[in-house]
Order: sequence, then C-alpha cells, then structure tokens
Amino acid sequence: MIPDTGTFSHEKFKCFVRYLIQSAKNKRCVPYVEIENLFGLSHKQAGIYAGHLGDYCLKRNISMLNGLLINSTDCVPSEGFDYYQRQYGKSWGEVVAACWKEYHVTSTRIDQSQDFSGRDLDVENFLNT
Repeated sequence: MIPDTGTFSHEKFKCFVRYLIQSAKNKRCVPYVEIENLFGLSHKQAGIYAGHLGDYCLKRNISMLNGLLINSTDCVPSEGFDYYQRQYGKSWGEVVAACWKEYHVTSTRIDQSQDFSGRDLDVENFLNT
C-alpha cells in the first residue's frame, strides 16, 4: 500500500504530519500548492501524501488532518477526500472543526507539545505495517 520509496519518503511524511498538526493548531487550511512548494512534491505526490495522511488518521482514530488540505482555486478538498469523509460520516466543515478542536493550543507548554512527542515513532510504525 505504501508507494515505492523512490517517490515516498518516510522522513518527509513525518514532517508532513507535523506540519498539518501545526496548521490545525493555528486553525488554518493549507492549499495543496503550499505543500507542493514546501515539501518539493508534484501535485500527484501531494495527493499520495494526503491519502496516506487520511489512512493514518483513520487507523489512529484521530481527526482527519487531510481535510485541512484544499485546492487554491475553489478552497475545498480534492475529490479523493470524499472517501475519508464517508468513513467518518461528517461534512467537510465538521471535519475541519474537529481538527481545530482536537489540536487547539492550550496555555501550558506541556499541552502545546503533546501532539508531537513520540509522533515520529507512531508515524513510522504506521508506515511499516
């Protein structure tokens, strides 16, 4: 299920996950073009990373971070997001609100860093299954 390592980087995916968590904490959606430029991905590769992010969120039963990824033309997720939306049985707006609520930055330093502590190991375990 994980693409050939020539086009998919575990290390890049870990950063991708952290970036989307940080975006959720900042209560913002992220245009695909930003992801493409930031991570050096083609549009197709960005979609692959978004799909794996959706799979990761489903398997870990966490809010759908891939719902924060939008196209810059219509400001909505790609058609591939429909699958994940059906899995959660929520509208896109509900998905975004759930992400923002789950990752809302609280006032203590411990709570602010809790979503990143150990996340790389969890992502690596997911990628190796």
